[in-house]
Amino acid sequence: MTDLPSIWFDRALDHSMIELVEGRGEPSWPIGGDPLDGIGQADGAVVGASILYDREVFSVSPNLRVLSRAGIGFDNVILGDATEFGIAACNTPDGPTISTAEHALALIFAITKGLKQSERRLQRQEGNYSASHNFLELEGASLTLIGLGRIASRVAEVAIATGMRVTAYDPFESDKKFEELGVNRAPNLTEAVSEAQIISVHAPLTDQTRHLINTELIDLMTNGVFIVNTARGGLVDHSALLEALRSGKVRAAGLDVTDPEPLPLEHPLLEHDNVLVTPHVASATTAGRRRIFAMAIDQVLAGLSGTEPSNILNPEVWPGRNSK
Repeated sequence: MTDLPSIWFDRALDHSMIELVEGRGEPSWPIGGDPLDGIGQADGAVVGASILYDREVFSVSPNLRVLSRAGIGFDNVILGDATEFGIAACNTPDGPTISTAEHALALIFAITKGLKQSERRLQRQEGNYSASHNFLELEGASLTLIGLGRIASRVAEVAIATGMRVTAYDPFESDKKFEELGVNRAPNLTEAVSEAQIISVHAPLTDQTRHLINTELIDLMTNGVFIVNTARGGLVDHSALLEALRSGKVRAAGLDVTDPEPLPLEHPLLEHDNVLVTPHVASATTAGRRRIFAMAIDQVLAGLSGTEPSNILNPEVWPGRNSK
């Protein structure tokens, strides 16, 4: 027997991750086909984005007091249900910042330079490569960020350093932040996208932002625009994106997030020469993964020790089950 709290993870941990828990908690994770196997005995949980955590899950988790989302987005954690059951829900907003921003920049560079198209032409041995390569120089290019949170701010810093002109739309950030970053503030979404050569999406997914990038908004964009999304797949209407790619309205797209996720084999986005898709791995560098899990574990252990977690998403619940 041990006095250490039981911390459930939604996936098996490798040795480097187990080290983060050793001596602080007893880790467990699903064994077998049931993705929720073991959560019923857990005091705390560190979870990803693949499972919906709602009243059905919480009702079979009588000991669960703190749940931490390993990442920024928490649309798969129903906060109202967590609050009803007295469970403190947290996230790790600082964990994915560096790696995800780097991935967004990598997609920007890859699609504006036509790397996938060039490779495929080479594989087909088409010849005449230089003459047929007609892509974008980023010095002086206009980049619009939809959202200016942690990740987008880092993207902006690097983009400006490369010579890009950066505009952002984010009604929730202060003028001071825009000024400090050297980012032009767009008064509305329409103006934000109307002259951008590149658009990078960094908004949260809510009922209001689902399919934010849709046919109507794409029609307002400049012809041949490049679109990158490393936030949430549901922010982009894939049918509208595919139609815009076919018409040439969108020159190319770089997606780390999709809807559904991962995309099924033979999905038209995977087969398109002008679309580069990665399977939601932007934050999954060695350093990024360790940082995210370390922060998530710290949030859970803080809550279980009776200290309100610093990144609690439903503060009205506190102390909730932790008062017992």
